[in-house]
Amino acid sequence: MPAFRFVHAADLHLDAAFAGVSRDLPTRLADRLHRATFTAWERLVELCLAELPDALLIAGDVHNHEDGSLRAQVALRDGCARLAEAGVRVFIAHGNHDPLTSRVKSLRWPDGVTVFGPQVEAHPVTRDGRVVAVVHGVSHETDREGRNLAKRFSRAATVQALTQGTVQDVDVPSGAPQIGVLHCNVGTTPGSRDAGRYAPCTLDDLTATGLDYWALGHIHLPQVLRTRPHVVYPGSTQGLHINEDGPRGCQLVTVHDDGEVELEFRPLAPVRWQVVEVAIGTGGNGDEDNGAASFETLHGRILEAMERAAGDDAAAGAPSGMPSAFSPVEATLFRVVLHGRGPLDRHLRRPGVVEGLLEMLREAGASLAPLAWVKDIELRTRPDVDMDALRQRDDLLGEVLRVAAAARGLPEPPAGDPTVCPAGGLAAAPADGPPPHTSQAPAPAALRALAAAVLAPLYDGPRGRRFLGPTDALSPEDLAALLDDAERICCDMLEAD
Repeated sequence: MPAFRFVHAADLHLDAAFAGVSRDLPTRLADRLHRATFTAWERLVELCLAELPDALLIAGDVHNHEDGSLRAQVALRDGCARLAEAGVRVFIAHGNHDPLTSRVKSLRWPDGVTVFGPQVEAHPVTRDGRVVAVVHGVSHETDREGRNLAKRFSRAATVQALTQGTVQDVDVPSGAPQIGVLHCNVGTTPGSRDAGRYAPCTLDDLTATGLDYWALGHIHLPQVLRTRPHVVYPGSTQGLHINEDGPRGCQLVTVHDDGEVELEFRPLAPVRWQVVEVAIGTGGNGDEDNGAASFETLHGRILEAMERAAGDDAAAGAPSGMPSAFSPVEATLFRVVLHGRGPLDRHLRRPGVVEGLLEMLREAGASLAPLAWVKDIELRTRPDVDMDALRQRDDLLGEVLRVAAAARGLPEPPAGDPTVCPAGGLAAAPADGPPPHTSQAPAPAALRALAAAVLAPLYDGPRGRRFLGPTDALSPEDLAALLDDAERICCDMLEAD
């Protein structure tokens, strides 16, 4: 049997607004952001027209909200019509953002487009009158779909197909791949903050169905959870905020006649989010060239990092199989993370300094190609002080820093050896490496014990749970970052100049 090829996409979120972006964007950047989700959809259609796969599978959240805008509905319908004319079947499963109760179900679809209903359905894909694959799917009936929909799937021995003008039951060839399309949470998948709320299931649930490939949606982070059978989240086609950084797109999937599955990620997003990290000071290894010892040097290092990221995007070129006019990235939105230890920490924390640096970077980014915009600057810097000596002092500041070190599960530092437990309580990192609080894994048990004692009044009250969530929802990295901030604030307030 010839190879079966399909494109797997999900979470288009057509007409979604970008989160956390200031209103003073340059006009040309604002226009690109406004068009970004539609541009990603247009690129998805163009990819299918260039590759001519057997089918396009969309695993939910095509629209960003229940009553998808008229513009979004028309764009979806018109794109599907182009694919249908080219002989590319389209299968759509609705998710929690566009459930069957929404207005989008009123669309009139062209022939060749299948929209799954609230019960699991199985549809054949035929080639020259033969069944070459079976696509199973189901849609969310409401925006709070709590059913374990995965358990309702099973491998099909026969399917209904149009044969000689009539619908008949036909046998499914044993080698034909069977694919499930589902918008769901799989366990505690990375990138999920709402496990258990939307069609929750487990990998075992998916494997037990006997299907060969699971085309999933809902988690915006591209990832392959399993192979044999393949369980795949393609991620969103366009990142919507800074936590959705890096390339975004879809998977081009080939199921070979021997059952082997080949995945090719294809980028689609016209706007990319990026995080760049720049160190201040010497970074603890004595190499002055690894950090920025002055404000002017720091500004230059940040621009260099942005230019490298923007240059990488521009050099990527058009994905394989796409027209040469296909531009992968039109604009990059940055978060700048400053880390390390040095005298610049005090300067950066003066009122208005970071805001001024942000304005300078935004002006410079307007001349880069692709267009660059700095969303914000995050300070993870530390003062240029001997934290080991401070921890050994017999005063309130010393006691606070010893408590912080104990919460990380680190040993009592010997006198005169600041590298054992430097600023932030972690091993020293190179100035051009990761931020100090990520250079060594925190001790979750100790950190959670401290959080339970100190943060519970803030996080675990009624208002705190509503806006912040419970303390047990904080990751070890979140807790370590809070502890780093607490150390810095205590040093500022308890250490006299």
